[in-house]
Amino acid sequence: MTIFVTSSRLIQALARGYKPINTKHLLVLLVSFSLTAIADEHLYQTVGGYGCSACHGKYANGAGNMGGNIRGASLLQLNQALENEPTMQLLAPALNAQQRVSLRDYLQALNEMTLIEWNLAEGAKPSQVHLLPNTIYQLVIKNDTFSELLLDVSPLGEPQALKIAPLDTQAVSFVTPKQVVTLNALNNQLTLTNKEYEN
Repeated sequence: MTIFVTSSRLIQALARGYKPINTKHLLVLLVSFSLTAIADEHLYQTVGGYGCSACHGKYANGAGNMGGNIRGASLLQLNQALENEPTMQLLAPALNAQQRVSLRDYLQALNEMTLIEWNLAEGAKPSQVHLLPNTIYQLVIKNDTFSELLLDVSPLGEPQALKIAPLDTQAVSFVTPKQVVTLNALNNQLTLTNKEYEN
């Protein structure tokens, strides 16, 4: 599961010398990526038979779907949407009070990571993102082609290439790297720079 992998990557990053901003920051990271989040992610993906991801994307970032980005949504916002939005009204009976809290927790955990979105498509222009030091990011990569892609994400600490099916989305979570990282796929280029080391 994504959150479990993210938590192990976080632990590895801390072991390699990445330092949290302060003790509170570290505590938030550890709580946000707890094993409980695995169950919350499963609920997000499957509730009502089709999951929240059908409208809000696999990583709650909207992903170009009609539901939009809901990362960080509060319990009040979630309950209001379940009561007032026609599509979400269909999900309301499938969620008890504890499951609604679990969904809120999952969305809050996702919001602890700064979102970077990268759409891979033919003819896209190169992109550059300036990263803040000691920050956790989630790079959400959408394959807007009809071909499977294999993306080398080893510069972000991943041990193997990321396989992205046609028209699918995958994500990589990482702590700000100290060096410039350039990712390439289908003549698409994404450059990630650390503001701390920029001239």
